[in-house]
Amino acid sequence: MKSKRELPQELAERLALPEDALLGTAKLTVTGGRRLLVENHRGVMDYGRERIVVSLGRGKLNISGAELVIAAMNRRELLISGRIQSVEWE
Repeated sequence: MKSKRELPQELAERLALPEDALLGTAKLTVTGGRRLLVENHRGVMDYGRERIVVSLGRGKLNISGAELVIAAMNRRELLISGRIQSVEWE
């Protein structure tokens, strides 16, 4: 019998879907070191001009930089702009 973790992954493979479509894993897109799009986030844990911490469900994302702002946010996506210097996943 397959575990709950294996079933969504197998389904995604059989349907030729991206893994994040069914698993709800985070997807990050960095554009030019000035914009970061986080998909499938679970909320903002800490927010400041030099550091933003985002909950991912399976860990958290630490974004460091300068002049960081949350440009847009909804239940699924979070857009951060500013000078992004590092992105670390814990």
